Amino acid sequence: MSSYNLSGRRRWLACFLSAACLASPANVVDAALLAYEPFEFGDVAVPSEGQYALGNENAGTNLLGGQNPIIGPTPFYAGAWIQSGGDSQAVKALPSLGYPNFQVGIGGLVSETVQFSCCSFGRSAREIAGGLGGPLEDRVIYESFLIDFGGQGSDDPTQFGKRGHELWNGGVGDSFLAVDLFINSFSGANELTLGVTTPSGSQSALVSGGGLTLQAMAGVHLVVLKYDFNPVAADIVSVFFDPASAVESLTPDAQISVAASDLRITHQGAITNFTFSGSTHIPAAIDEIRWGDSYREVTPLDIPEPSTLAMLSAVLVGGVWRRLGRRIA
Repeated sequence: MSSYNLSGRRRWLACFLSAACLASPANVVDAALLAYEPFEFGDVAVPSEGQYALGNENAGTNLLGGQNPIIGPTPFYAGAWIQSGGDSQAVKALPSLGYPNFQVGIGGLVSETVQFSCCSFGRSAREIAGGLGGPLEDRVIYESFLIDFGGQGSDDPTQFGKRGHELWNGGVGDSFLAVDLFINSFSGANELTLGVTTPSGSQSALVSGGGLTLQAMAGVHLVVLKYDFNPVAADIVSVFFDPASAVESLTPDAQISVAASDLRITHQGAITNFTFSGSTHIPAAIDEIRWGDSYREVTPLDIPEPSTLAMLSAVLVGGVWRRLGRRIA
């Protein structure tokens, strides 16, 4: 029976026992999910329903670049995906990436195809309506996604190329990089690194203090990026890597502060993958991209918050005491 058909008392109890009703006042914020990109697909693209046409960059069919599905729940994106040069990508009908206690996805994903028995390469971007940051913006916004950095198979383990997630300012490509979560054997960055580039310079920080090599990161990971734009103080970018809670940690796994407060982001990437090591490597993949006003909005982990568990315990204990009281009486 649907909860909408319950009596008033039972409906109230069902609501009270839900996570939404049990949230503590400190966790109740005026927040919203701004964009949810599951890379949903159909037999043909249906942009009005947020659907992509499945493609194959090796065959040059239904490439990601140029596709313009409507991604809600707000008009977060300003236009179609943009292909970077000849580095085409496509939406694949592979199962959505999965993560423990994470809500199941409804679409495919963006990954690469090994081409010419040697290589996988791709880079695409989508413009964010109005951009993020700038000298006068006072805003905190969160982005999350599931990412698989792939592996090297029997290829040279030291030649994994560059794999990661990029965001840009003013265009697409290395000269426009703004935020970069990556590993890059081309530049000797063999551990997962956060990079931030602004007109005042470039900075980088190892995620989790180091140790996250391609081999160590085998499998799917949940990443939350927090962008704190401040018109009078530093802009701050924080990374939460494989969070186990739907509550924001006080200590991020990496953080970079931009003293000049000049970080700006105009384009969001999908997966960046450049590997030329041979035919057996497994390319990177990305899925379930979310943008929101709060950490909770972009981290749909099915794990009760501590306040929820505490209040649920109080409700259950209260019920037990009432029953005991009736029996004693």
